[in-house]
Amino acid sequence: MHKFSPGRSLAAALLLAGSLHAVVEVQPCPIDKTTMTATGNTRQEAGKTLAEYKCEKGHVYWIAVD
Repeated sequence: MHKFSPGRSLAAALLLAGSLHAVVEVQPCPIDKTTMTATGNTRQEAGKTLAEYKCEKGHVYWIAVD
């Protein structure tokens, strides 16, 4: 798992957040229906880019963004 580090540029973080929001709208948590927020972590799996989303209660989901 890749951690978002403070060393990354703000521009890259904003670009990632903007592209995630454009592709994946607000996601409700399947368990408790609270709003999930993109953490900034991404990974590649089977040729797809997955973005990590986490709800207020700590449930974590990886959602395909491309």
